[in-house]
Parts: sequence; structure tokens; C-alpha cells
Amino acid sequence: MVKIMDFITIPCPHCGRELKVPENAEKIVCMFCARPIDVAKLRQEKDAELSDRVDAINNLLPKELFSFQLNAKNFNAANYPKQYENYRKKFWPAIEAFQSLAGVEPSAAEQFAELLFRGFAKEIKGQKSVPFDCRLTITALTVPSLLSLGSSEGEQAADCFLKKWNKNFPKESLGKAKYDDILGGFRKKLCYITTAVCGSIGDKDGGKVLDEFRRFRDRWLVKAPDGNAKITEYYLFAPMIVRAIDTSGCAKKEYMRIWKQYLAPCLKNIHSGQLDVCAVNYQAMVRSLEQKWLFL
Repeated sequence: MVKIMDFITIPCPHCGRELKVPENAEKIVCMFCARPIDVAKLRQEKDAELSDRVDAINNLLPKELFSFQLNAKNFNAANYPKQYENYRKKFWPAIEAFQSLAGVEPSAAEQFAELLFRGFAKEIKGQKSVPFDCRLTITALTVPSLLSLGSSEGEQAADCFLKKWNKNFPKESLGKAKYDDILGGFRKKLCYITTAVCGSIGDKDGGKVLDEFRRFRDRWLVKAPDGNAKITEYYLFAPMIVRAIDTSGCAKKEYMRIWKQYLAPCLKNIHSGQLDVCAVNYQAMVRSLEQKWLFL
């Protein structure tokens, strides 16, 4: 079997013209100026320069980007905009430096994602599980800040980070959403998953099933211990879950499974007055769907 040779592009240090040379080349002669080039030395210099630039980006990442955690109990549409802007302002110098590096270095997104992952992993080291407030901060502040670049580089950095995170913390999966989408979810107060399920299977009671779940949320869950935190988690991740299911090619089958396994039993809990049991079962549904559908 013939092995295809890989090439890299380097500038001639003498005439400045770009050359494509075999990746494992050590020394060559420039085809334009006929002067010798030490490719190995150039490669070492390039690697050293990249390392210096990555270190410089790391120095632009203040510790509070990783240590700061949103409080799920007080996270809502009213205070989210200010929290996001304050966080993004601290994050922005590093994001701009990454964008600059990404223009000349293909591995920039992977390198930046590694810096971010290490920062958060250091903060939660020694804990039995990832605190929800940490997941909330990353999903509502860190990832949207990256996406605010509005470029393919920002998308790639977010994807690389999420892929690394979800591989290392599969039980505390994260998804990708923009700031406007998250803020819109809080303002609309939609029952995303329940709405999608009822729409798929056909709510024959004229929307009464959906109304019962909304009343459960607004009259009981919001007043329960950790109720606001659970609602926050739902508003944050449910739109991502629904989007993933809708584009999976098996949405109808999955929504029917969710109805039979989770929502129908929850509805029975509501009818029998077992609202605390309903809350536990609904939370189990959300966590299960997070692990299955976030960032596929």
C-alpha cells in the first residue's frame, strides 16, 4: 500500500516565498532562490512561537472566569444580561487573542479549548460531581461569549471545548446555545420538551395536558426547595435537547418514548396529588435527556 505524503507550507527565510515541503523534511533547497533551508529548525521555531502565543492567551484568562459561578436560585431574565456582559468583558481580551491566532494556526481552537477545560477542571477537582452552578456558568456565560465572535473560529472553539467536556464528564453534559437564545427561553417561559412531545403525539385534550404541567411549574415547583434551580436547568438545556431531537431523524419515536416513560407517569402524579414525586420524575427525565442528546 502506497503511503500518501503529507506536506506543510513554510516561508523561505531568505526570499520569503512560500514553499510546500514534505512534513518530515529536514533540509531542502529553495526552488526560487536556490539557497539552503533548515526545515527542522524552522519547525522548532514555529512550535516555540506557537507555545509562546498560547501561553500569552492563557495569561489573559483571569482566574475568576473559572472560579465565578452563577447562582441558579437567582438566575433569571432580569439579571442575566448584566451577568453575561460583565463575564464577557473579562473574557474578551483572551477571545480576541485566540481569534488572531486562529487566523494563522489551524490548531488554535483545540489549543484554546484545552486552556478553558483545564481552568474549569482545576476548579472542580476533588468534587464528587460537577456542581450545577458550574454547568450553568459555562453554558450561559462561557460558551455564549465564544459564540459572540460570530465567526467559524468561535464556533469551532466552542465545539472543541464541549467535546472535551462531555467526554470527561458524560453525566454532566453541556450543550451549545447563544446568549439571545438563552435569554429568550427565560422570557417566553415555554415548556419546551412537554410542548414538543404533546405536539408530536397529539394533545387530544386541546392543550389541557400542557396547561396542567404549566400550572404544576408555576403554582407548586417554583415554591418548592430548589424549585427555581430546577426550572433554571430546564430553561437552559431543554431548547438544546428539543433541537437535537428534532434534527435526529427519529423525533416521533423519541417523543413517544418520553411520553410513555416520563410524562404520562408525571401526569398521573399530578392527578393523584403526588407533586413531589412528579418533580423527582420530571428532573430524572431532564437529566436523562441531557446525557443522551446534549452535543451529539
